[in-house]
Amino acid sequence: MEFFIQVSKPICLNNYDNADESLADAMETIFPLLTEGAIIMWNYIPIRLSYKYDISYMLDDIVDMLLMIRTKEKGKMEIQWLPDTFRCDWKLQWNEGTIKIKSEWGGIIGDLEKILNKNSEVCLKVNEFRGEWKKLLELVIKNLKNSGYQENQIRNMDNLLVEYNKISEEGILYQEKKIKL
Repeated sequence: MEFFIQVSKPICLNNYDNADESLADAMETIFPLLTEGAIIMWNYIPIRLSYKYDISYMLDDIVDMLLMIRTKEKGKMEIQWLPDTFRCDWKLQWNEGTIKIKSEWGGIIGDLEKILNKNSEVCLKVNEFRGEWKKLLELVIKNLKNSGYQENQIRNMDNLLVEYNKISEEGILYQEKKIKL
């Protein structure tokens, strides 16, 4: 598969800050810098994402992207991912159950830009793409709730919960596999 996500098992500090208003604020509060990160596999090239400083900045865009793909049978959108260690632009186009992402990579941790730009497109089924985000959203929601955050307190947390609940399949790494002996 050209695209999949491994969520890993990051440490959650279970900290709570009443001043937090956004998903990014809350995630920066609950996750330490030095812990396991998520890994996006892009054409078999692993890209590490920090929960504290990458995914926290990306989460609102992830929720918006998943909403758009779910509610429009076909469409296009562009996302400019802005974290310093995951700086890239995605041009998404979906139709008839398939999504194609053309990417342009800038600042990526590990200086992977050249190899990623040589392998800049992925294409997969829309439901598979959405499914790849399910475990990541689940991990974020679980840790936010365990730390005391509620959807009426954090902007866009209600939409995060909706999109999580609308994803029917798990990502490829998290599907139940029946092994025949």
